[in-house]
Parts: sequence; C-alpha cells; structure tokens
Amino acid sequence: MNPQLGIMTWGEIAPDLSTGQRPSPSERLTNVLELARTAESVGLHIMGIGEGHGPHRINQDPFLLLAALSQVTERIRLSATASVLTTADPIRIAEQLSLLSLLSNGRADLVAGRGALPRDLDMFAVESHLQEEIFEERLDQLLEVLRPGPSELLGDFRDHARNVELPATGRDPRDLVWAASSGSPRSVLRAAGHGLGVVLNVMEGEWRNLMPYIKAYREALRGFGDHTSARVGLALPALVVPDDFTTDPWQAAVELAHPYFSAGARTYGAASPEDPIWTLEEFAAQCAPAGSLLVGGVSNVVEKLSMLHRELDLERILLRVDVNGLPHDTAIRTVRLLGEQVLPQLREKHMHGRDR
Repeated sequence: MNPQLGIMTWGEIAPDLSTGQRPSPSERLTNVLELARTAESVGLHIMGIGEGHGPHRINQDPFLLLAALSQVTERIRLSATASVLTTADPIRIAEQLSLLSLLSNGRADLVAGRGALPRDLDMFAVESHLQEEIFEERLDQLLEVLRPGPSELLGDFRDHARNVELPATGRDPRDLVWAASSGSPRSVLRAAGHGLGVVLNVMEGEWRNLMPYIKAYREALRGFGDHTSARVGLALPALVVPDDFTTDPWQAAVELAHPYFSAGARTYGAASPEDPIWTLEEFAAQCAPAGSLLVGGVSNVVEKLSMLHRELDLERILLRVDVNGLPHDTAIRTVRLLGEQVLPQLREKHMHGRDR
C-alpha cells in the first residue's frame, strides 16, 4: 500500500532572510490557507498544523485553523500535528477534535504530543519534571472521553469529572488519535499500549536510527495481542525543486534550503540565536540519502521517499514545507511538485515493485 503523503506547518512567523522583515500574522494565515488549498488541488492526502505559542506564531489553536481549512477544502485530511496534551485539558481537546471531525465530515485526526517549550510550560503552569506523568494521564483521559457513551475521569492532575459525553462521531478513537514520538522507547511503547499509530518526528541524524524504535513498537503491539493496529508515520522537513532546475538539482536544492533549514529544521519552530547552525557541508549530509531531511530534485525525492516507505513500512509521511521563513512561492512550488510529479512516480514505482 502506498503511504499517505501530506504537508504540515508549525506556523512560525519568521523574518525574510533578505530584508529582515517578518510577514504579518494575517499574511501568514493567508499563506497557510493557500498551502492547504494547493495541497488538495494536486492530490495530496493530509494537511497538518502543529501547535505553538508566542508572538511569532499563528498556530496557538490548531483546531481553530483546521476548522477554517475544513470550509475551503473538501477531501484532504486535516490533522492537528501535534496537539500538546501536556498543557491542555483532555476534555476540551476531545470536544475540539470531535467537533472538527463532524464539521469536516470525518476528515479530522490528532497527533498527541508530550513535548513543550519551557516558556509554554511556564505559561500553562505545568511543572517540567511532571511532563511525562501529566501527558500519560491526559492521553488515557482523552481516549476515554472519545469512546461512545458517558465517561468518568479520575486522575492526579485534574478534578474528578463525571458523565462526560460528546456528540457521536461514529469513529473509533484509534482512528482519531495518533501518538507523537521524537524517537524514544517510552513513547513508542506507550503508543503500542494504547493501540495507536505513531508519528516519528525526525529533524537530524540518519533516518535508519529510527528502525529500532519502529521494531520495538511493532513487537510491543504483537505482545499486546494486537496484530492490526500498527501504523507508522514520519514527519520531516522538505524542499523539492524540478529535475530541470539546474544541471545538479540536488545541489541547487541543498544550497537554496540551507539558510532556512540550517537552524530552524532541528528546533521546534523558528531559529533562535542559541540554536547550533549547520555548515553547508553538514547540512548536505542531512540531505543525502541516509540523512533525515528531504531536499532535492523530484527524482532525488522520489527515490528517498520510496526507500523510506520500503524500509520503514510507513502509512503516513508528513512534510514540513514552510520552514523558518522559507519564501511562500518556494513552499508552494514544493507542494505542487509533490502532488503533480512525486506522488504519481511513487505510485508507479510501487506498482512495478508489486508486479515483480
């Protein structure tokens, strides 16, 4: 089966590298709407919006943005990628997800994330040393509320709630919710324990480093007696150029992406002065076939995605296309190339491989 191919944004409002000027929040919102409409028009499967906070973000509430996108799209799946449960009330998240699913005619899902920046933990009065325990409790509670019928929530980090019930969506909670992982044994085993799909977020290093975690996830599912729920997704930054962009499209793409990706790709959101910056040589290694970034001409990208799918058995691939102030027309070009050239070639390679 071919993986679902989609795009995502973390909603940062980063300065233009040539002028130093930041776009307005309204401009960034307009750009995200255009990314979603373009993705749907070229046949991509998913539009994801992550959660982030602060003055230079437009994604404080992914569900609100996705609700807006649900009214200007018809087919593309809408994913909160990720929604940070550590700083949110699980009942409220369940209500938002349920409403978005109804509003979009069943196109909504959520990737539940644990991680939050220190400033976000302070903002929402979450003690950093309790992050793991809070997330695990709230994930349990979220899944409980999403099940049909009344729920009773007990726990250490919120008041007791009785007779909590949502409008019926007709969907299994395991279809509505994935679990995010940055590649740790605890996170993938937690996903397996709930029978959830897992989305691995990779921003540096070699992608093969994820293989032990994926193996552990699938083995844990089998250990729990679940032979059907294994779903693995991958989220990574991407930039694609046409094969005729230059005589060496891979090198041209690397040089184009480097100023924007060099710090912002390996951090949550826009680059900060404290972020370590890749040299061009280091960055090129990340964009090579063994590296974690998806940068190159169409043929380079097709080969790498095909290898990732084959080696990791992926169901979902989400590509962050507007990294750290990357010009909007460059992000749109990547989206168009993904839908018009990359996706058809991936399908053709899959068909030929299956016929052998």
